[in-house]
Amino acid sequence: MQALGVGVVYWPILDPLLREPGSPATVVEIEPQAFWEMSHDDRHGWRYRPNAALLDELAALPQAKLIHGVGHPVGGTVTDPLDHLNLLQDAVTQLAPAWVSEHLSLNRFERPQGGHEPLDQVEHAGFLLPPSQTPATTRVAADNLQRLRSAMDRPMAFETGVNYLRPQAGEMSDGDFFAAVAETSDCGIVLDLHNLWCNACNGRQSVDEVMARLPLERVWEVHLAGGMRHGAYWLDAHNGRIPEPVIELAARWIPKLPALGALMFEILPEHVPTLGLDEVAQELNLLQTMWALRAPRLVPVAQGRPAPPATGHSRPEDRAAVRAWECQLAAALHGEAPADAALSQDPGCALLARLIQDFRRANLTRALRFTLTTLLLGLGEDDTEALLQAYARHSPPQPFAALEAEQFAAFVWGHIGHWPHLPHLCEVLAFEHALIRASVHGHSTQLHWSVDPTQVLEALEAGQLPPPLPIVHSVMHIQAA
Repeated sequence: MQALGVGVVYWPILDPLLREPGSPATVVEIEPQAFWEMSHDDRHGWRYRPNAALLDELAALPQAKLIHGVGHPVGGTVTDPLDHLNLLQDAVTQLAPAWVSEHLSLNRFERPQGGHEPLDQVEHAGFLLPPSQTPATTRVAADNLQRLRSAMDRPMAFETGVNYLRPQAGEMSDGDFFAAVAETSDCGIVLDLHNLWCNACNGRQSVDEVMARLPLERVWEVHLAGGMRHGAYWLDAHNGRIPEPVIELAARWIPKLPALGALMFEILPEHVPTLGLDEVAQELNLLQTMWALRAPRLVPVAQGRPAPPATGHSRPEDRAAVRAWECQLAAALHGEAPADAALSQDPGCALLARLIQDFRRANLTRALRFTLTTLLLGLGEDDTEALLQAYARHSPPQPFAALEAEQFAAFVWGHIGHWPHLPHLCEVLAFEHALIRASVHGHSTQLHWSVDPTQVLEALEAGQLPPPLPIVHSVMHIQAA
């Protein structure tokens, strides 16, 4: 097939840009899991719930489609205990992507003492984490990729990831690792040049050294994005314009990619208002200029290779070795002493722990905004920070904002007797907790307010604790859909 061209990773806030006549985007990359929710009922237990209406809207977009996974990376040994392949298959059927891609990362750990429920058997990491770059991981990742390719019945690629850890003793170089996974799995590569530049800025292999080791004919897609400085590190933040050095790298390497089928710009939705849609369009126009550097050839992957069954590259000892390293990484992130002390002493590990914490707090801010505002205004920054740290030590990360918020709500209920002086905290927390329970569990709730709830919420919205209010008893019904 013909190459797809220039595009953007989809978020609803970008809709006006994608639907306008003459849009600079000819392809959109869709991350289905970003629009899933989790729900629970007595009949089905825990399950994923897709946004079917949004998928219908995405299928109607005029651009070509790609699917990029964000929830089930292929670099680890611990799989999702919930069924997700059927929903991904549905998305593939509806959107008909030219290929499907996933991250060469990991995001789950096996619990040492798992419970009876599926979700009790694994711990979500709270972030995409780098795998160990070893031959054993290469074989495990290859098996994961081939299984996913067979299930999706589409050509499969993996993304070159960001890695904030120092190079580990005895591991493969970044370029050799990416090349080995691509060749062993017989898959394509989503070349994230900002990730590679980020890695180089943080002390890993240079971009040119990585590129010299890659099978360039397997690069089907290139990602470009912005980032930011955080202490001694450059972060892959997807927060704005593409840095000039990354543009220069793209201009130099795009002409050397004989199978390049798509050139994508990534920006997270919370940063779009700051940058603006006009500036996003300018970045896409810049990508169009770089796209013109590409040799005008067909994309070989478009012919479609048969999806073979997993060929069993990995051996039991491979999975055991990779899982042992995952346990060491989990221990280091939790502040425990892993068998490999180098991980716990790696400043990149401390950075990952901080990024996980920030991601969790962002989820809480979205789902329990009035509760957190009440705590912050009533307790002050230091005591609220101590509460959040105690919560993080007590409870593992959750993959969805609603689950994180429900877990935090339960934690706050357990301590709420410590703060009798905080006006209406119980009522505010009960209100937001009821909204979460309606979404996740389908439970309806009847709430009793001692004052006018609109006055309480308006004060918190303005960044103030509610003043003394007249007693006005009222009943609020939170109805599940």
